[in-house]
Amino acid sequence: MHPAALVAAGGFVWAVKNIAENKKKNPRGLPLPPGPHGLPLLGNLFQLPQSEQWKAYQAMAKEYGDMVYLEAMGQPIIILGTLERTEDLMEKHATMYSDRPTLPVGQFIDLSHSFAMMNYGAEWRHDRRVFHQYLNHNAVVQYHPIMEQEAITLLRRLSENPGDFRNHVRFTLGSIIMRVAYGFDDAEANKRLVSDAEQLVSTFTDAIVPGRYLFNSFPVLGNIPDWFPGAGFKQKFRELNDMNEHMLSSPFESAKKNLSEGVRSAYPNMATDLIDKLQEESTPSWIGKESVARNVCGLAYLTGADTTVSSAWALVFALATHPEVQEKAREEIDLVIGNDRLPQLSDRESLPYISAIVKEVSRWHSVVPLGLSRASAEDSEYNGYFIPKGTYIMMNTWAFMHDPEVFEEPMDFIPERYLKDGKINPNVRDPEAGAFGYGRRICPGRHLSNDAIFLLAASLLAVYHITPPKDDSGVPIPMSFTPSSDVVSTPLPYQCEFTPRSSKHMALFQ
Repeated sequence: MHPAALVAAGGFVWAVKNIAENKKKNPRGLPLPPGPHGLPLLGNLFQLPQSEQWKAYQAMAKEYGDMVYLEAMGQPIIILGTLERTEDLMEKHATMYSDRPTLPVGQFIDLSHSFAMMNYGAEWRHDRRVFHQYLNHNAVVQYHPIMEQEAITLLRRLSENPGDFRNHVRFTLGSIIMRVAYGFDDAEANKRLVSDAEQLVSTFTDAIVPGRYLFNSFPVLGNIPDWFPGAGFKQKFRELNDMNEHMLSSPFESAKKNLSEGVRSAYPNMATDLIDKLQEESTPSWIGKESVARNVCGLAYLTGADTTVSSAWALVFALATHPEVQEKAREEIDLVIGNDRLPQLSDRESLPYISAIVKEVSRWHSVVPLGLSRASAEDSEYNGYFIPKGTYIMMNTWAFMHDPEVFEEPMDFIPERYLKDGKINPNVRDPEAGAFGYGRRICPGRHLSNDAIFLLAASLLAVYHITPPKDDSGVPIPMSFTPSSDVVSTPLPYQCEFTPRSSKHMALFQ
């Protein structure tokens, strides 16, 4: 049978089956939430946007309301268009809407190890508790010396090769997470691990974007023989699974080997403490077994760097294109810190303008613009609508943070919007209301990420002027901010220049 005919036949069977099942699941005949009309059988498959999806979904919300219903080959999808609707579903109805979608790639990639992908339940709560033990607001303070060391290393790298700032930032933040997760102090080894993690996360997130791959719309294609034309994706996903398994086990085994040989980091880290506790006569019940420890460390390392790096690149761009923001920030640093030392995380309360910059970066550039999708745990009724079991639920975080009724001039970068009388204004919508997820699945690593971005901002501003690149005549070249359309949206490459404020400032990190 021709591949196109096979796809059509499989899609027909898949769609008809779902239509029949949905009639049985909704005996009261409640309507589905409103949304655009689709094609017979295919539904809205060809209406799923593939670039700047958040803007397309924002436009749909203006037309259909704050719950937009789409369907692709029988797979129901809901886009939440307001923060209020999102908080209602994710907090007041958390037990119903805190599962993760069953992803087609799960046929080839084992996702059971990651509580980020687990369904809500006892196992998820247990693993999250272990993660929270090491990365809650109080716990991250013990990692501040690591962050401050890595910030100094970043400043040195920039002085030696400012043109490679994107990689310097990436490896600095990745090294922080590797040292926090595993206690690895070898900079070159950390670079390799960070690069591997970036490749894995990038490939995986690309594979799960709705509509990006035909396989996501036609999971039945996973059953075609490997030799069949077009089946190359199966081998790609198997290789991705092998990479995933290796990266989960290899760093943890290396940490165990180091400890067995008496090699310990001078700083606290997750793996060392977990391995020590696992070797106690009575392993604490909140850990359980070694697989939990391994998976929790792996999750920190696989997910933390990618999102934090995206924020950091957006931060540098925003500073380079807003010299007036830099000037105000340096005035604050000079007044509070002086020019005899570098800023530290303990200075945070005394640097409200820097804190406002960090908040505005998080609002202005949504790292995960549509959130990490949820799935409805059962057939349910909500607000007079029928929500089928397994419905993908996406939260348009970008729209929440660019709502002109909440933020004046939402497309502009304005840190002052978060300040009042020289202090952070608690009455302004905090980007943390959406930047790190919602309800019970809010990201437990957010405190580490926030601290790292704050220190990065303060350190760069204390030492460097950041400006657009110049042409051969010395004229500034206009900079364009272009975020990728991936699950984790990353600013596409751009150039800028780092100029030391003075020799005295340079001496602060020599």
